[in-house]
Amino acid sequence: MYYQFDTDSLAHAKAALLLYAMYRSRQPNSPLNGLETWSRFQTFVRGACLKSNTTAAFAQEFCRKAKIDSIRPRYLSTGEPVVMPDTGELISSSAVADYRLGVLEDDSLMTLYRNESLYLIMLVRERIQREKMGLVEMEGAEDDEDAD
Repeated sequence: MYYQFDTDSLAHAKAALLLYAMYRSRQPNSPLNGLETWSRFQTFVRGACLKSNTTAAFAQEFCRKAKIDSIRPRYLSTGEPVVMPDTGELISSSAVADYRLGVLEDDSLMTLYRNESLYLIMLVRERIQREKMGLVEMEGAEDDEDAD
C-alpha cells in the first residue's frame, strides 16, 4: 500500500494521489458534486488527457473542467517528511505544506491516465470509502479549509 491507496505500484499511487487531491479540492459548485459524480470524473480525466502532453497540463485542464480553483496541498500529503530543496533537510512539521511537486513533474504518469484511468479512479473511490468508514486517518482533518 502506497499513499493510503490499495496498490503495490508506486506509479499508480502517485497518479491516484493527484486525482484524489483534485477531487477533494473541489468547490460546492463543481460538476463533480451530485448523482453523476464518477461518470463526470471519468469524462474529465479522458478530456484532460486529450488536451495534455504533461502531467501539469493534465491537472490544469482537469481543474478547469471540474471548476476546481486550486489543489489543496493537504490532500497531497503522504505523511512523509518534507525535504527542503536547499539543504536536503527533512522537516516533519504540520506547519510545512508538502506540495508534492514531483507528482506534477512526472510526465510518465500520463500513460497511466490515458490507459488505466478506470483503475486509478477505483483506487481513489476505495480510499474515500475507507475514509468514510474511519479506516484511514485524514491528515489535518480538523484544519480550516482556507488555511491551504
